[in-house]
Amino acid sequence: MLSEQAESQGDMQRRIQELLLLAEFNAAIGTLHDPNQVCTAACSWLEEVLRWEVLSISCTEGDAGQFRYQVLYLDDHLSKICPDLAVGVNPSTSRSGKRDMGWSEFGHNVISVCFPDRSGVIAVSRKSVQESQFSDELLAGIAETLSRCLSNAREYSRLKTLSMHDHLTGLYNRRVFEAMLEVEARKRTSKPFSLLLIDLDNFKTINDTYGHGTGDEVLVYVAEMLRLNFRKSDIPARYGGDEFGVLLPETSLDSAQRIAERFRGNVSGRRSLFGARNIVPTVSVGIAVVSDRANLEVAQMVEEADRALYRAKAPGKNRVCTALVTGQNG
Repeated sequence: MLSEQAESQGDMQRRIQELLLLAEFNAAIGTLHDPNQVCTAACSWLEEVLRWEVLSISCTEGDAGQFRYQVLYLDDHLSKICPDLAVGVNPSTSRSGKRDMGWSEFGHNVISVCFPDRSGVIAVSRKSVQESQFSDELLAGIAETLSRCLSNAREYSRLKTLSMHDHLTGLYNRRVFEAMLEVEARKRTSKPFSLLLIDLDNFKTINDTYGHGTGDEVLVYVAEMLRLNFRKSDIPARYGGDEFGVLLPETSLDSAQRIAERFRGNVSGRRSLFGARNIVPTVSVGIAVVSDRANLEVAQMVEEADRALYRAKAPGKNRVCTALVTGQNG
C-alpha cells in the first residue's frame, strides 16, 4: 500500500515537472513570429534542457502530403544514419503520435512524432529520448506546442506578406516602397540612385473597351515584365492604379535611362494575348536621379520623377524622360 502511494506520488511529481517543462518550452518559442526562428529556438531548447538530439522538423501547408516548408536543423553525423530526413517525410502516412510510430525505413535510431493536426513531424534521436527518461506524454506535448507555435508563426508571416504586397501583382505596395525610398535616401554614401515612375499608357481606354478583367491581365503582364527586366538589386512596386515605381540603388543617370529604355521597348515588343485580344501595351517612364543626398526629401524626389513622367506622356506617350535631383539645392 505504501509502495503504491509512493509510486503515485512519484508519478504526480513527474507529471508536475513535465507540465512546468512544457510551460517553459512554450515561453521559449511562443512569442516568435518567424517559422525558422521558432524551429531554431525549439531545437536549442530541446537539446539544452531535455538533452534531446533533434534531427529535423518538417511542416506542411495546404494539400496534405506536400511539403512547402521544411527546415531547420539536421545534424551532419545523424543525417548519414537517416539520410531520408534531409528530404522530409509525408506525415499523412504516419500512425498515432506515440513513440512507436517511427517509419520502418529509418530503422530504430529515430522517434518521429506527428503534430496533432497532421501539419508536420518532429524527428529526434531515439537514444537521446530514452536516456532522458521523460514520458510519452511529454513528447506528445512538445509536438503539440511546437505545432501550435509554428502555425501561429506561419499565419503571422502570411499576414505580414499580404500587408506588404499588392494583392493583384504581388509587387510591393506603395507604403512599403516609400519606406524603402526613405531608407535609400538616408544612406551615407556619395553614390547616386534613381527612381523610376512608370505609367501604363491608355489604361482607361483598355478598361473601358475590354473590361476590368482584361485591364487586370495587362497590369499583371507589366508587373511580370518588371520582374524580368530589372536587376535583383532593383525594387519594383505597384505605386497605385496604373502606375508602378522602381528603386534603382547605385544607378547613375545614364544607366537608369538605358535600363528604362530597354524596359519600355520590351513591354511593347512582346506580343501577348489579353482576354483573347491582341493588345499592345506601352509605358511612359519618368526618372529622378539623386546625385546628392544631403537634406534630400523623398517627396521632392517623387515630385521630380512625376514631372519627368508628365513630360514623357505629353507629346504622345511611350517615352522616357529624366530629371536630376540634388538635396542641397532642392
